[in-house]
Amino acid sequence: MVFLHKQWLVNLVFLAFFFIAAQTQSNPPSPASQSPAVQQQPAPTQTNIPGKQNDKSPAEEKPQKVYESSTVLKAITRLVVVDVVATDNKGAPVADLEASNFTLLEDGKEQKIRVFYFQHPTRTPVPAAAGPAELKLPPNVFSNIPRYDIHNTALNVVLLDALNTTAINQAYVRDQMIKYLEKMPADQPVAVYGLTTKLRMLQDFTSDPSVLKNIVKSLNTKSSPLLNDPTGNGEAALYGPGVFESLPQQMQQAIQNFEQESTNAQTDIRVRYTLAALNAIARSLAGYPGRKNLIWLSEAFPLSIDPTIDIDGNFNTTTSTRDYGPDIAKTADALMNAQVAVYPVDAKGLAGSSFFSASNNGTDKFGRSVTRGGRMGQTLSNESAALFSNHSTMLDLAERTGGKAFYNRNDIDAAIGHSIDDGSTYYTLAYYPENKNWDGKFRKISVKVNRPGVKTRNRFGYFASEPKNSLDPKHRDALFSEAMDLDFPISTSLIFEAGVIQPSSKTQNKVMINFAMDPHAISFERKDDGLAYASVACAVHVYSAQGKSLKTDASGINTALKPDTYRKIMFGRFPCQEKIDLAPGSYVLRLGVIDNTTGLVGTANAKVTVLLPAPETAATKPEENKQ
Repeated sequence: MVFLHKQWLVNLVFLAFFFIAAQTQSNPPSPASQSPAVQQQPAPTQTNIPGKQNDKSPAEEKPQKVYESSTVLKAITRLVVVDVVATDNKGAPVADLEASNFTLLEDGKEQKIRVFYFQHPTRTPVPAAAGPAELKLPPNVFSNIPRYDIHNTALNVVLLDALNTTAINQAYVRDQMIKYLEKMPADQPVAVYGLTTKLRMLQDFTSDPSVLKNIVKSLNTKSSPLLNDPTGNGEAALYGPGVFESLPQQMQQAIQNFEQESTNAQTDIRVRYTLAALNAIARSLAGYPGRKNLIWLSEAFPLSIDPTIDIDGNFNTTTSTRDYGPDIAKTADALMNAQVAVYPVDAKGLAGSSFFSASNNGTDKFGRSVTRGGRMGQTLSNESAALFSNHSTMLDLAERTGGKAFYNRNDIDAAIGHSIDDGSTYYTLAYYPENKNWDGKFRKISVKVNRPGVKTRNRFGYFASEPKNSLDPKHRDALFSEAMDLDFPISTSLIFEAGVIQPSSKTQNKVMINFAMDPHAISFERKDDGLAYASVACAVHVYSAQGKSLKTDASGINTALKPDTYRKIMFGRFPCQEKIDLAPGSYVLRLGVIDNTTGLVGTANAKVTVLLPAPETAATKPEENKQ
């Protein structure tokens, strides 16, 4: 059993009251004596949770700093958070603007600024080894609470993309990253992720350049299995000179169509993997307050695949274009909701056409001369179109999220530094939309400054969705399933703690997990009956100690709270419970919770050794079995 201290007892009394008073539609909750330790929180006030619905009307609220992630603010309230980077004509940050200097527009209509805050690095000395703080939790209690002390600066994440980058350019990026780290200030928190066919956290947030440098130096080049030219040395010829051209014309066309469709399929998989990784990063960073800068070092991928053009550049009307615009827009929305600004950096640097490369042997992948049959012009045109498409994707994500794209430059180290500096000084503005019609349509946000020479960048807009109608159940379940995968980093959109209880007669010899969620991040809907309705689920995905997936189990709670109970639960945690059969042994548990209304997800990892159930004694035997 988990040791119970005084704070636990206080919470146990409250949870017992909650379970009695709440009008639940689920199975009876766990015994209060087996609830995990949770820390009591003060009642939410207007000073520490701006935008939270309370007794004051929006007109009575005063602008203040935003402490919660904008994911929570968007899902639970109607406060729209906008981070604005303001620079002068030389690109230097403008640091003396007031709220009166800004005009904030939604779809061209002015909005009243309710929150205004200026964020900039204080250059306060930070210990070189500064990193994630150690969470002091009781034994067998786990949490996804963000652990890094921000020290008045923005957080930075570097994504080393080996999935969409050739081996040659991966090596170049690694050298440029090390070059930047040689001169990186010691007060800039940076985390490093790597993307192959899986997303991995290589290093959690740290302000120690030496730690980051060792991580980057230790990386091995990974050839992407989804690139036609993974090494960057040119594609290997499929046929010797003259062989392909000796085939019947119909067969040539069929081979070209097959190769084109194979390339399209590879790109399709790359795009899906990449978007899944970006969504996972958004979920992982959502719980951290303030702006986060994602420096994405990649050759990127095209916004759309156009299979109407075959290898020869001729039109083929038998297939249709695959457009990823809507998927990228949704991913950008997830990043914006988590206050993540994307800074894509082209890993190719400034590169010329492969046609003029020293490695070019004068033939294409079919063994045909590239200087005959008009193929030279076609090759140059196709490469130019692909490069333009890649850069368009980079620009689109940067513009949508308020970041900046860097390409056609070889000083990648300078681009990394500029990205971090650019995203570290910004203004936070927030407003309640005047348009109360939550029709799910995209609303464009624009910001103007009444000072000549000042340029601004900010998120492109947001989808004005009604929370209860904004998430397709199948899409929600797919996202939750993905977040429960051990290959993805933990999610911090919905903060929780979970106590893991060893099997015993009281738990029906099952491992019991008691979840305690942050109620402020849960969407409650008040109906005409005066009750506050909510729907949440908790789940456990069991892995072996070696990371092999074994089983998954989940349960949900649909609840309706009376007003006094609702107010009381805001002082504590919202509970959920899961029981699962596990044989004695060592496991890794991916613990997860989700708000079914908004889709906010929280996950955490727990390394657990399950023991044999303790034998029954007179003290533990149920009353009905005692003689």
